[in-house]
Amino acid sequence: MASTTTRQSTAARKRAAAKPAVSGDLDFEPIRIAADDEIEEERVTLFYIGDDEYTIPKEIPPGAALEYLRKAGERGEQFAAPTLLTRVLGEDAYQALEKSKGLKDEQLQQIIQIVIDLSLGRGEKQEGKGK
Repeated sequence: MASTTTRQSTAARKRAAAKPAVSGDLDFEPIRIAADDEIEEERVTLFYIGDDEYTIPKEIPPGAALEYLRKAGERGEQFAAPTLLTRVLGEDAYQALEKSKGLKDEQLQQIIQIVIDLSLGRGEKQEGKGK
């Protein structure tokens, strides 16, 4: 008699190998999302500290917005913003802001608002009649 682990492993392999079933009632194909290593990230300058340039992705991944929205819903926007900034700016840029003696409150608020707006799609240029 086969052991329980063998039966479980075989069953798990069969489930993993099975193709996803698409019901005849549904009219869609599976969505393919590129692997992270297939994505070339273009970056743009957000701010300078002295002559040091700090950049953000030109297109912020939607996952950053989803994480921000989840954390904002759980704990409030003031607790979600640092996580979003760290993810978008990167740890080095975030720490540079933390340690900057020249950073003014208005500049920090502007950086935070730009990152939030771009992450949530509000910073994109409007096209069409609504412009």
